[in-house]
Amino acid sequence: MVLTRAVYDHRGYQLLESGLELSRKSLITLTKNRVAELFIEDRRLADASVHPAISPEIKAEAARSLVGVIADAETTGCINEISIRDAEACVYKMVRQLFPEMLGEGNLSGCLSFEDYDYALPAKTASLSLLIGRKAGYGMMDLPNLGMAALLMNLGYCLVRSSILQSPDSLMEKVSQETPRHPDNGARLLDQLGSFSPDVIRAVEEHHERWDGSGYPARLKGSEISPFARIIAIADTYFELVSNRPGKPACMPHEAVEFILAGCGELFDPDLTQIFVRLVPVYPAGTAVKLNTGELGIVSNGNSGHIARPVVRICTERRVGVVAKPYDLDLSEFRNQARLIVEVDPSMPLDDR
Repeated sequence: MVLTRAVYDHRGYQLLESGLELSRKSLITLTKNRVAELFIEDRRLADASVHPAISPEIKAEAARSLVGVIADAETTGCINEISIRDAEACVYKMVRQLFPEMLGEGNLSGCLSFEDYDYALPAKTASLSLLIGRKAGYGMMDLPNLGMAALLMNLGYCLVRSSILQSPDSLMEKVSQETPRHPDNGARLLDQLGSFSPDVIRAVEEHHERWDGSGYPARLKGSEISPFARIIAIADTYFELVSNRPGKPACMPHEAVEFILAGCGELFDPDLTQIFVRLVPVYPAGTAVKLNTGELGIVSNGNSGHIARPVVRICTERRVGVVAKPYDLDLSEFRNQARLIVEVDPSMPLDDR
């Protein structure tokens, strides 16, 4: 297998370069660093390459920028303006990739370890928030603020962690007491710097509020919640669901999408939820799937807008095995309505001819 894109660790530092042929040594590196996703060459999909709307390279750069921001906040209790400028530069790069038109699809992979939550998760959330915001009609004047709010949404955990470590109380009890304070802490850190838009500060403070008033810290509901916070709530929840968490295994992307759709009008803004489910492919390009008819294939087009009905390149049929020439089935077409995806990432034989 040959990598078509570089691989990065949870802090955004490169582990393996693009074009590298995987070896036993590189597999050990991937395992040690708990890498969740690879982009590899596959001649069966040579004409249908996976194209993320926002490149992994820029998201890795955004994750790296958080290393300095968080280190400063944890040691000094405030934000370093130079570190913030690096983060802003990364967000502007993300935004520029969405203009003049948004091409490609969202990257849906979650995080495999708790270490990813400080750096990789906010970068992923910022990327998805920008995609939703772009589809919702926000332009280049507003999207940078949305991206910064999403990237810095968990900055308040820096102060929470300090409080927890200094406390003689039960760790779990202290976590449960302190966690709801992180939105207020984050907003306070940003406000102290004096250069952030009120929209950014408010979104950080309200990103855990929920449409029905069940969120925190202020139990706001509906239109009382910042528009940016409503977007971040969806993106953050999605990546929380598809990531490994203590005591909670990661969901598959289609399961996470179904959860968010079920929360439409209850937990999440109904209009933004509809944008999300039509924007994010339940089965991203490159995903191996099995159909109820016994066929095995690889998603060649996520078919955004057609929920759970991608284009699948059939590589194996039940009766003939590996097919000589893989072909596409568009599951959104009426003639294929009886075909359903019943398994994701099945074991697939390779055609070595």
